Amino acid sequence: MLPRSTTSFAPGHVGPKRRGWLLLAVLAYVAELFFFTKWRGSFGFYWSPIAFISASVLLCVAALFLLRDRPFSEAPAQQVASRVGWSGLGWLLGAVLVLRRQIPNVTGSAIDVRVSDVIPIVQTYVDRFRSGEVVYRYLTNLPYPLFPNHLPLQWLPYVPAQPLGIDYRWVSIALLLLPGFGAYQLMVLRQPNGWLSFWIKVLLPAVALWWMVKQDSFLFAQVLEPTIICYYFLLAASVLSGSPWAQGVALVLCLLSRYSVIFWVPFFLVVLWREAGKRHALLVAALVAVGITGIYLVPFLAQDPTIFMHALAEYRIATLGEWSRANGPNGLPVHVFNGLSAASWVYTYVDLPLDKKVTLVQYLHVLASGAVVVLLAGFYWRFGRRYDYRYLAIIGLKLYLAVFYFFVQIPYSYLIALSVLLSVFVLLIVIRPTEAAPSPLASHT
Repeated sequence: MLPRSTTSFAPGHVGPKRRGWLLLAVLAYVAELFFFTKWRGSFGFYWSPIAFISASVLLCVAALFLLRDRPFSEAPAQQVASRVGWSGLGWLLGAVLVLRRQIPNVTGSAIDVRVSDVIPIVQTYVDRFRSGEVVYRYLTNLPYPLFPNHLPLQWLPYVPAQPLGIDYRWVSIALLLLPGFGAYQLMVLRQPNGWLSFWIKVLLPAVALWWMVKQDSFLFAQVLEPTIICYYFLLAASVLSGSPWAQGVALVLCLLSRYSVIFWVPFFLVVLWREAGKRHALLVAALVAVGITGIYLVPFLAQDPTIFMHALAEYRIATLGEWSRANGPNGLPVHVFNGLSAASWVYTYVDLPLDKKVTLVQYLHVLASGAVVVLLAGFYWRFGRRYDYRYLAIIGLKLYLAVFYFFVQIPYSYLIALSVLLSVFVLLIVIRPTEAAPSPLASHT
């Protein structure tokens, strides 16, 4: 494997094959988005998840073919300056589009712990933190006892909202629309785009989010998932930016909000070491270590080293509870049979007691997540010289998250929304000015 400084790229050209792969990428993206929303469960309990994950994988495969031998390039400063205003306008129009759908969604849905306990739990964390109490101890103000299993950056952003009386859902959507979508728009500006590809990319995340909220209003009415999606938008943008400071901060945000990205991080650091240099990789690793230590280890874990294992045990208890429910179609657990994950296959076709099935899913989750990272590493080792490392990292992140959430033990749809919305970054890097494709939702909205 050659280091990035000596890696060369064959001159690319736009031909029928490349246009065909672009069309395939766009169709795969549309299929993924619609299997998550309008077509969810349309192929039944067992084949709908297969169709969903197949669309995600196909998007990544098509992107790999499109980005082979394509050098990373940035727009001239003059073009960037001339489009800042247009980018801001598109950003604003997108935010208005989303808010027109989200405002009645929030105002018409009172927070109800019987529907979703996420917001009441986060409110308790914030109350304890502001009053100087121990945050990570049993919650007793819910209909059931629960040990806190949320990492600090899932609830710390809401601390300022509490004394101001601001609904946490407004904070969550604001984080996604402002820093999250803002980082994405910055990456659009930095790319050499024609006007058509520019506007497709500018509007794509807002249109996708609008469609998701329209089709599944509960998803964004009772949970705070836009905050987590914001963090991953910042991570994807930091990968493309090439800034070690941005990459380190974004990794801290992701790692201290949810464990999802943990298997992908070593792959990313190795790629940075080889391609961006040792100093770059070490700076990113140092920022991550300092962030985790200062935000989680010292203020929380050092006070009670058992909270991490308590949280894992609580998650298993929650999994057993969800798998034991009979609140879905045909008396089946609704979240297991939501048409988005492999959980339905294990639940039905594995002849084991329920607790053993959950254990098996936990093992499959770890094995599949690790396997996709090994696959990414092998692909990088064999073909890395034909790709800019930033492209491989983005595609690898998308593929990894798709697999991670396909095997997650409790496949809540709001968790999987992260992977679906992050697909816009794959479209961002594969659509070139001469290859601009029609908006994926143009014929459906």
